[in-house]
Amino acid sequence: MVLAFAAWWRGIRRSLAVLIVLLAGPAQADPAHILGLLQTDQLFEILQQEGEAYGEELAAELFEAPPDTMWRAEISMINAPDRLRALFEERFSAALGAQSQDGIAAFYSADLGRRIVTLELEARRAMLDDAVEDVALAAFDAALGQDDPRALAILELMQAADLIEPNVTGGLNANLAFYRALVEGGAFPYEITEQDMLADVWAQEEQVREEMLSWLGSYLFLAYAPLSDAELAAYHDFAASPVGRDLTGALFAGFDPVFERVSRDLGMAAARRMRAQQL
Repeated sequence: MVLAFAAWWRGIRRSLAVLIVLLAGPAQADPAHILGLLQTDQLFEILQQEGEAYGEELAAELFEAPPDTMWRAEISMINAPDRLRALFEERFSAALGAQSQDGIAAFYSADLGRRIVTLELEARRAMLDDAVEDVALAAFDAALGQDDPRALAILELMQAADLIEPNVTGGLNANLAFYRALVEGGAFPYEITEQDMLADVWAQEEQVREEMLSWLGSYLFLAYAPLSDAELAAYHDFAASPVGRDLTGALFAGFDPVFERVSRDLGMAAARRMRAQQL
């Protein structure tokens, strides 16, 4: 569940996707312990790599020259884990219900929970390779076309965990933060109003939803392939439970401001470079 939140660079171009990521756990859990079980330190390292890769793509789209050393250093800094984790942890901890913490810790302390986190990390690292991502997208699309039971179970899991609409909203908000920063930074030689930006961004809603569903479904289809049907069903039950949904809500509360901050900082960096090219 945690890593499903991590598709956030698609939130700037395509849209963000999220993490879904039973039996005895610690007597007293706390948010820091839960984040350790979810291995969010490794997640932020993966996010930095994704951000750096997206910075390369963005430079090719917006600038008249390939990315240089200064641009790469700036993108790496914007996505630095040490810079982003504190905001995420603060918002996550504030949103996580105290009554859910022992149940969450119990699930992710057990064998299935630990295995799920490992599978999510492995799949996410693998999908840093564009070729692997393309294969995963094609495999999930083909499976859906054949009404494959596992692909349908992944869709049910996404709905039960409430991963879809919050991801769409988060992706659109990240796009808007990026757009606002471009305008504020003087990237355009003409006026763009707040209404113009809102209209442009929200016109992308259906495309964002389609692309988020495709990416997130492909990612979870790849990550959970080693799970048995019984294990996936157990995970579904946890994700759909009040405890699981509380975790999902806290993760969105933590990641959304991070995505918006990075989107804004990236927009400002791009605007500076575009403005310099106009001189």
